[in-house]
Amino acid sequence: MDRPIDQVLKEIQQKGNVAERDMLIEHYRPFILRTVSHVCKRQIGWDHDESSIGLIAFNEAIDRYNETMGKSFDNFAFMLIRNRLVDEFRRQGRILRAESVVYDDIRDEFEQTATEVASSMEAYEREQTALELAQELLLYDETLQEYGVSLEELESISPKHRDTRKQFIQMAKHFSGHRNWIDILHKTKRLPMKEMLDLFKVSRKTLERNRKYLIALVLIYSNDEFGRIRSTVSFADVGE
Repeated sequence: MDRPIDQVLKEIQQKGNVAERDMLIEHYRPFILRTVSHVCKRQIGWDHDESSIGLIAFNEAIDRYNETMGKSFDNFAFMLIRNRLVDEFRRQGRILRAESVVYDDIRDEFEQTATEVASSMEAYEREQTALELAQELLLYDETLQEYGVSLEELESISPKHRDTRKQFIQMAKHFSGHRNWIDILHKTKRLPMKEMLDLFKVSRKTLERNRKYLIALVLIYSNDEFGRIRSTVSFADVGE
C-alpha cells in the first residue's frame, strides 16, 4: 500500500469511502488468514467459517481504530480478530478444557481451589507472553515481506561469523538513529548505500551480500513494536 494507513482509515471512517475499505481489506487478506490460522493453530482458507469471523472482526477494527489508542492498526486488528475467534470458541464450548475449573454434575456448581487459581494465572501469563511474541513475529513477517525478505529465510541469510553478525548489529543500531536513513528505507525499500559506505568501515560487496540481513535488523531496532523480538530472537542476539 503506497499511502499511510491512517490516511486510508480517515477516508473510510470520516467519509464512508467504500472503495477504500475494499482496497484495504484486499491488501490485508493475507494478514487476516495468517492471523486466523495462528489463533486456530491450523491452516485456514477462505472457505472456513473462522475466516469469515476474522473478516468481520477486521471490518470492525477498521471502524473502531483510533491512533490515540497507543498501538498500531495491525496490532489492534490482530487482537480484535483473536478476541472474536476466542469468543466464538467459548460460545461453541470448544475451549472449556482451558478454563481451570471443576464442574460438579450433582450440585451444578463451579469450584476453584487456590492452587488451581494460581496455576491458571501462571498458565495465562505464559500464554499471553507467547501470544505477544507470536503477534510481533506475525507483524514482523508482514513488514519484512514489504522489503523482499521473509521470516523463514533469516537464519540462512545471517552471516556465519559471530564478529560479522555483531558488526552488522552495531550498524543497524547506528542506522536506526538516522531518521533520514529510515525515511529513505521506508520510501524506497532500499538502503542508502553511498551514505553508509562513507560512514561504515565495510566494503560495498559485503554490504550488498548482507543487505537483507541488515534490513531485517534495522526494522527491529527502529520499530518499538518489535521489542520482544529484539530480546528473544537468537539471530539478533550476539551480545554487545
